[in-house]
Amino acid sequence: MSSPLQIGILAEARYLAQSQPTGLSNELQAQGHNVSILDPQQAFYRMGDDRWFAGLDVIVGRGRSWALLGLLKWAERGGCLTINRQAAISAVHNKAQMSIALASSGLPIPETYFATIEQLASGIPAENYPIILKPIFGDNSRGLLVVNSPAEMAATDWPEPVALAQRYFKTDGYDLKLYGIGDQIWAVRKVSPFNATADMDKAKEGLAETTPELTELGRRCGQLFGLDLFGVDCIETEAGVLIIEINDYPNYTNVPAANERLAEYVVQKCRASC
Repeated sequence: MSSPLQIGILAEARYLAQSQPTGLSNELQAQGHNVSILDPQQAFYRMGDDRWFAGLDVIVGRGRSWALLGLLKWAERGGCLTINRQAAISAVHNKAQMSIALASSGLPIPETYFATIEQLASGIPAENYPIILKPIFGDNSRGLLVVNSPAEMAATDWPEPVALAQRYFKTDGYDLKLYGIGDQIWAVRKVSPFNATADMDKAKEGLAETTPELTELGRRCGQLFGLDLFGVDCIETEAGVLIIEINDYPNYTNVPAANERLAEYVVQKCRASC
């Protein structure tokens, strides 16, 4: 019988009341592993003192705060396995860098712009509206704004020097989410935060068919950014599935046996690296 693993879960406090990483933590403990919950903003750290991660076989990170990213990089420099790696989280935290990588790779995304509000107002053709504005370091749909015309864009009071702007598509009220654990992909339909309507077909919500094309799309996204645990936000349009953005370590809502699958992946990757 394999010995229990020493697993650290580095998570911002806001996530500890959500299904992840709590579900993963509970499953790992049920399997006999030792789990330590580490809050990146509730401890005192002295540079050069590695005792906070000493003895851990792996650290699983959930969050994007500067404190969490700094601690992940610290642990990696000390030789500790991390899931996801700090560079992978950082690559999707910065939405401008993420969009550049997606466009450069040839993956399907809506027409996307990066500029000041003034430049966006004068540069985006009127026929491409509505446009959705996104902060470069936005999170959990915070700070998103739909703009309907060049005049409305010019009048927008945007709190940052630049914005990421994407062409906005009306849908049937659902977004398509691709959840990835390694190279395993699941497709789930979720109510859109912008397109929901009163007459939506509620039967469409939940687990969807994961076609070979969606599996390939999800895998390419994970590989592009080096992510182990990730979600791909998509919309379904007449032109096909378009990628809106990538997120690290989501909640895996409606993924069957998500806790068990996550635990299996973490344990297997940890054992393989030892």
